Amino acid sequence: MYPDDDLRTIRNKVGEIMKSKGHIRVLLALLIVSGMIVSPIAAATEQYTLTGFQEFNVFDVKKDMYDDVYNLTFDKSTDDQAITLIHFKTPMDHTVSFKIYYGAGNSVSGTASTAWNTSLLPLHTTTSTIVFNGETKEYSYLDTNPEYDYYLSGYAKKQSDNSTGIIVYNAGYGSFDNDLAVFMSVPNIAGNLIYRVDLVSDAPFDVDISYGTASEVASSVSKGILDIAWEWMNFAIGIAGTLKDFLFATFYWIKFIFVDNLLITVALYFSISMAVAATKSRDIFQFYRRFLSDQRKFFEFILGLWQTLINIISSFRGIFRL
Repeated sequence: MYPDDDLRTIRNKVGEIMKSKGHIRVLLALLIVSGMIVSPIAAATEQYTLTGFQEFNVFDVKKDMYDDVYNLTFDKSTDDQAITLIHFKTPMDHTVSFKIYYGAGNSVSGTASTAWNTSLLPLHTTTSTIVFNGETKEYSYLDTNPEYDYYLSGYAKKQSDNSTGIIVYNAGYGSFDNDLAVFMSVPNIAGNLIYRVDLVSDAPFDVDISYGTASEVASSVSKGILDIAWEWMNFAIGIAGTLKDFLFATFYWIKFIFVDNLLITVALYFSISMAVAATKSRDIFQFYRRFLSDQRKFFEFILGLWQTLINIISSFRGIFRL
């Protein structure tokens, strides 16, 4: 959930775009941006805005996925790269221990556990516990889909004083907007990026880790969600403008060749195909076969082009609900 000030900022910026860029570009831009913005992590006494790559970003993010591992060491210290997001699932009634390395040889350890809480009703209530940097957070919630019981670690900014740091939080259903997020303040976060993580558990677990070049990650972790959303909006507007120009140019040439000058186009094609068939045929029968084959191919090309145009128009009708 965005604070009211953030919502007003988004509305004002979108209003400015609509006045200056036109409705077509805005609609295409919103299609790219919609559904990609994530909410701040809300704790009982604090709110944190996720920074860096959480759900989307404009730089090239890579992701490595590992299934059913007991331990994992992921190290990018020698590759001029940095980690943007650590995403792992703790097996029910087990604990994953992790150690995060950042900056110039700094490290911080923690654990994440998920357990059935049989003292509460209904029986499928889950208790999640995070221990990070010496701080413990615990929360019990109705677990309608255990597949969402993932823990994540990445970068964040504390909204009260704008301080930056590393955050570990649980994305389980019902626990996203509660006190199940532990934040560790790290000044100059762009110069103290995560470059390695060690994870271990006594049961197999799944993990995926996203990373990018150190310079791109450093640039992204200093930006809040509105900054990234605004970058995406400008990026999407640029794509929308290019796409619009390309479509208009395509329709112009199609109209010029196959509508305005259809007779000339057909006559020219007949003449060229007839000349080619005549030069490559040894008798009249081979000439007719080659000539008629070329006409069939031309007819199939026209039908294919027409079908492609229909599909494009249908796609835009579906996108804009025309």
